[in-house]
Amino acid sequence: MKAISESRTRRRPIWFGMVFSLAAVSSLALFACGGETIVEVTVQTEIIRTVEVEVPVEVEREVIREVEVEVVKEVIKEVEKEVQVEVVVTATAVLPPTATPVPAATDAPPSRQAAGELVWAIGDSQRNWSGFNAGNLCCAAKALSVVETLFKPVGTNIADNLLAESFEFDSDLTYVDVKVRQGVEFHKGFGPLTAEDVAWSTNDTNPNLSNELGSGQTSVTDGSGTWAGFLGSNASEAIDAETVRIRWENFDPRWDTWFFGQDGLGAGIVSKNAFTEMGKDWNNDNIVGTGPFEFTNWIRGDRTEYTALSSHWRQAAEIAKITRISVPDESVRIVMLQNGEADIAEIGTSNIPTVERFGMVRNGSGTARMVTVMFAGNLWETTHPTTGEELEIVTYTHDLPWLGNPHSPDDGNNPAGMDDMEQARLVRQALALAVDRQLINEAVIGGVGWPVEIPYFDINHPDWDDDRWGIGYDPDMAEALLDQAGFPRGGDGNRFKIAMFAWPVGHFYGDIGDAIAQFWEEIGVDVDVLHYEYTVFRPTLVGRSATQAWTDTGPLENFATTPWDFPRGIQMSAIARGGKSHGLEFPEATANYKAVSAEPDRAARIELNKQFADFLRHWLPGFGVVAAPSLIVYNPNSIGSWDMEPGLRQAINSPEKITLP
Repeated sequence: MKAISESRTRRRPIWFGMVFSLAAVSSLALFACGGETIVEVTVQTEIIRTVEVEVPVEVEREVIREVEVEVVKEVIKEVEKEVQVEVVVTATAVLPPTATPVPAATDAPPSRQAAGELVWAIGDSQRNWSGFNAGNLCCAAKALSVVETLFKPVGTNIADNLLAESFEFDSDLTYVDVKVRQGVEFHKGFGPLTAEDVAWSTNDTNPNLSNELGSGQTSVTDGSGTWAGFLGSNASEAIDAETVRIRWENFDPRWDTWFFGQDGLGAGIVSKNAFTEMGKDWNNDNIVGTGPFEFTNWIRGDRTEYTALSSHWRQAAEIAKITRISVPDESVRIVMLQNGEADIAEIGTSNIPTVERFGMVRNGSGTARMVTVMFAGNLWETTHPTTGEELEIVTYTHDLPWLGNPHSPDDGNNPAGMDDMEQARLVRQALALAVDRQLINEAVIGGVGWPVEIPYFDINHPDWDDDRWGIGYDPDMAEALLDQAGFPRGGDGNRFKIAMFAWPVGHFYGDIGDAIAQFWEEIGVDVDVLHYEYTVFRPTLVGRSATQAWTDTGPLENFATTPWDFPRGIQMSAIARGGKSHGLEFPEATANYKAVSAEPDRAARIELNKQFADFLRHWLPGFGVVAAPSLIVYNPNSIGSWDMEPGLRQAINSPEKITLP
C-alpha cells in the first residue's frame, strides 16, 4: 500500500509518557502470588497528553463492539403479485492474518479455581447497565448466552433460526411475521417464551416506543438511533400466542442478523412477565433470559456471575460458572493470568504477546474493529428524512475549521473563491493526510492490525480500490492544504486548536487518539485530547451538540468483514435522531442507507455503496486509522477449546461451547 511506503521516509517516534518497568510489574506479581516464582514481563501503558475533565453527572450509557464472514441472504422480489425468494451469496472479505502467536517461554500456571469454574478479568466497571433493553441490556448478555434472539450466526450461513421457528414477509416487505419457538422456558421460573415477550422486548428497544409500549423510559439501548431509524414508530405486536409481527419504517437486509441476531445490536428477548411482576428496580439488577447461562449475581462495579443450567433446550454447557471481575488496571489483569487467579482476561492487543510468553492462548470470534476519527458537528441535513420536520441544528454557533456549514456557506473568513464547505473539507483532508496509520498499527496495537483509510470500507476486501479511496500519509501535503484553507502557522507555530474525545486512558481508542494528536501537532494543530468516560460524551451525540473530533468504531458497517452489500450510513443520517450517531448528518448518507436497504439486487447494492465510498473519500466527514482484531486470552489449563460462532461484532460468543482440558 502506498500509505506504508510513503510513511517510511517521514516516520517520527511516538513517545510514551509512562512505562511500567520490569521491576514494578514483577514486584506486583510477587505480592499477588505470595512469593511464587513467576515469569517476568513488561507492560506498557501509553499516555501522551491528557486533559482531565470532571463532569459530576450520571448519564446514558452504551456498549460498543462488533463483524462478518460470508452471507447467505434471502431477498424478496414481487413477480406477478407472488413473492419469490432469491438466495444470494455475498463475497467474503479476506483479512490478513494477525500477528503470529508468540511461543510460550514457560508453561501456563495451574488455575486456582475448581474445574469448570472460570474467573474472567475485564476492564469494564460493570456499573452502567440494566437488565432490560431500554436501560441498555447488561454486560454482554447475548455474548455470554444469558439472553437469546430470534436468529444466530452459524457457519457460512449468518442467519439461522434460534428462538424463531419460521418467518414470512408480507408482499410489500413492510413487516415480517415470525413464529416463535415453543417449549422454551425463561430463567427463574417466569414461564414459557411467547410472542408477547418478543413484541415487548422489541418495543422496549425502540426509543420511539419504549416509554409507551415498553419499560416506561426512553430507550438508551445499544444502537438506539439505529433501532429508531429501522423501526420508526411502528409497534411490534403478538398476533397470536406463537406469532409476532415486526413492522419497520425502512426494510434492512440485515434485519435478521444485525437487529434480531445473537451477535448484532445489544437488544435481546427478556421476560415481560418478570418486568410486570417484579418491577423496574428489580429488573435493573436482574436479567431474565432463555439462554444456557443464568445471570445469578451482580455487584455493581465489582463482578457479575453466570451459572450454567443443568439442561437447556439448545445446548447445556460443560463448564459450571463464569465470574467476570472488574479489574481496570491491565497490568493487574496480566498478573492475575500469570498466577492462575484469572482464567480468561481482556488484554490490549499490544500486550497479547506478553501473556502468550507464559502460556496463554489468544482467541476470538473473527471480529475486527475499524477505528475511525469522526468530525462530529457536521450536520448538513435540514429536515428529518422520515417526518419531514425541520431539524434543530446547534453546532454552528462558532465557526470551527473542521465543520462545514452548508446553511451559511459564506461566513466571511474563507479565502477568496472558497466557501465554508470547501474550507472545512480541506482541513479534514489535511488532518487525515497527517496520520501515519501503519506506524500507529505497529506502535499502539502491536502490529496485529492493519491500516484503515475511510470509514465503513476495509482495504482487504476484493472490491477495495486504493487509487480511488486511499488517503495515504503525506504531512507536507497536509500543511499545504491548511495554508490553502486559510490557516497558516502563527508566531507560536500553531494554526488552530482542536479538541478530540478519545475514550479513557487504557482503552486503545484513547491510545490511538494520543498518537493521532502527535501527528496533528507536527503540522501545527494544537490538540486537547479528552479522556473521560464515554457515558459523559454520549449525550452530546444523542443531542447532536458534539463539535469535536472523536475516535469511534460505531455500528456493524464499520467492522472489517462486513459484506459490501450491507447498508451503510444510518449513523451519519438524521434517520437516527433520538439515539446515538457519529454526530454527523448528511442527505447523502440518508439516501444511501435507504437505497441499499430497498435494493433487492446484490450487485446493485455493492455499486451504491461504492458511490457512497466516493462521497466519504471526497468529503472526509471521518477518516480511518487502524483495524484492531478483537481478542481475548485464556489459560489452556482451564479451557481445552472454545469453538466460537463466526462473529459479527462481539469478541466472544457461545461460552456453552467451552470444553474442559
